[in-house]
Amino acid sequence: MHPTQSDTKIGQLPLNCGVALTDKEGFLVKLASTGALLPTAITDIPSFLCVSGEALDSAGQFEPFTGEKNCRVVAKGAGNQGDQLVLADPSTPADAGKLRALPVAGGTYRVVAIAEEDFVDGQLVKVRPLAVGNVTVN
Repeated sequence: MHPTQSDTKIGQLPLNCGVALTDKEGFLVKLASTGALLPTAITDIPSFLCVSGEALDSAGQFEPFTGEKNCRVVAKGAGNQGDQLVLADPSTPADAGKLRALPVAGGTYRVVAIAEEDFVDGQLVKVRPLAVGNVTVN
């Protein structure tokens, strides 16, 4: 390893839980100064997948949410293989960190993954993370 890349890691990482993330395995989180947090906006950038959530200010285990490999994320609503996926509306706290199919309702959304299988509400759906960015639906 090159000296400029010392103390870097691949795979799962221990991160501080900036909120209680118990029972949030399979949910997406963003990274903030206080640690891993559930998304607060549909345009947030989910950088990690919760593998083992813990209590507030405890270390949980998180997997980087990158296109290097597929993973399973909790689904909000039903969808199909090939659907573009966006964050579910976090204004309903139980949905923060879930993914849903790109809505037909007008608005700006951040496409973060593609579904690799058909899915139903609450399923751990297999997805391929993407770095597409914001999409505006008119």
